[in-house]
Amino acid sequence: MGREQLLADVFVDLAGACCRDLVDTSGYLERFALRCVQLLDVSAAGVLCAPPGEELRPTAASETDPAFTGLLATSPLEGPARESYRTAAPIGPVDLMRTTNRWPRFAKAALAAGYRFAGAVPLVWRERPDGALLLLRTTDPVPERDVRLSQALAHVAAAALCHQESLSAYRKVNNQLRTALQSRVTIEQAKGFLAHRMGVSVQEAFNAMRGHARSHSRLLREVARDVLEQALIPEP
Repeated sequence: MGREQLLADVFVDLAGACCRDLVDTSGYLERFALRCVQLLDVSAAGVLCAPPGEELRPTAASETDPAFTGLLATSPLEGPARESYRTAAPIGPVDLMRTTNRWPRFAKAALAAGYRFAGAVPLVWRERPDGALLLLRTTDPVPERDVRLSQALAHVAAAALCHQESLSAYRKVNNQLRTALQSRVTIEQAKGFLAHRMGVSVQEAFNAMRGHARSHSRLLREVARDVLEQALIPEP
């Protein structure tokens, strides 16, 4: 497969996943990291994410060996991924053998794992940084054209994360509204049932249910459900 066809396939694959209703975020980012290695000809790639209100942390990796895992654990503390996330700008590629003072712990861990060149691009969507993509090579820095390509890939991943966040928020609000509506319907039905059974007004029936809920430390919708399902008759 030629590079152009591979590039097209990768973007179609990643962009298509963004539009699905349900996406395994962890699995998506693992696939994203593997695709970066395949397309950018880097030795390893790692994804670090920072959900709203949380710190930067490793989320996905193209490699599973302990040396690379340890390197990713260092990355939120210092290194190109942290700098890229904080500045929302590409970092590197950097020759770690010549800049050990810049990121001493990261450089030591990367060189020990066999990586000499490191760089990162931010995961940014609509000017909001969500994390960073860490790229490593054992020999030669990542070419400039591949740095630009990696930023385009990172935008796709950031869009997917934003899509999932928005979808989760929508579902949460929708479920809350559905629950509130169901509770209101149950309470209204129970008011009518009690008013008929007790021979009182609808307001008096409601007051009886509310008094029962308070005196028994229960939610009003629970009392209403018991009225309908168990024929509970609260005292006036």
